[in-house]
Amino acid sequence: MTESATVSLSRLIVAIGAFVLIGFPLVGYLWEALNHLLAGEVRPTQLLISVPLALVFLGVLVMLARTVRAWEGERREHQARPPAS
Repeated sequence: MTESATVSLSRLIVAIGAFVLIGFPLVGYLWEALNHLLAGEVRPTQLLISVPLALVFLGVLVMLARTVRAWEGERREHQARPPAS
């Protein structure tokens, strides 16, 4: 494995870990808020907190999608290059 591939793999692992660490609590809170809402328990404070958190979560998903597209572009560029002699 080349050094550039190793750096790329470590960057991939760190980025995925960051997205999981940021996204997991957001999903948990939004899931619980939706669960309470569907159970008929309206909690105004929880709903007021959930709206901005849902927007933050949407932003995290957009960033994740852009990052994956960039990784895919880098992978395709790397495959298109002829091997160095």
